[in-house]
Amino acid sequence: MAMSVSADNGILALKPNELRQMELESIPPWPDGVVLSGTNEHWQKILHHGEYVVVVYEAMPAVIDISEPYPYDEYVQVLKGEVTLTDMDGKALTFRVGESFNVPKGWMGTWAMPVKFREMIVIETRAWVATEE
Repeated sequence: MAMSVSADNGILALKPNELRQMELESIPPWPDGVVLSGTNEHWQKILHHGEYVVVVYEAMPAVIDISEPYPYDEYVQVLKGEVTLTDMDGKALTFRVGESFNVPKGWMGTWAMPVKFREMIVIETRAWVATEE
């Protein structure tokens, strides 16, 4: 499904219903040891790549270990499913469809997705590129 982009001004319309249904591309699995439980299968699609990157990401149910400091600030809007982030002190926060949150650079803990999970994320491009190298 194509995104809605205005031909007049280049505006990228980020409509949740379209983002929930759009086709994504398979990406390589997480490195060994990152997936604590669940399936190591996920997809993404980059929608915008300018001063910041806008990405739709989807993962099968899994618990991901974030034991290295998170490499960048990341804005997240939940499109499908739910996610529970538990920090190193055991404080857990759960986010569901329609809710948004920010993961700060340096955060550590676990990222638990009990069901198939889809999100839209926004990250500064320089930070995104640095992690891809």
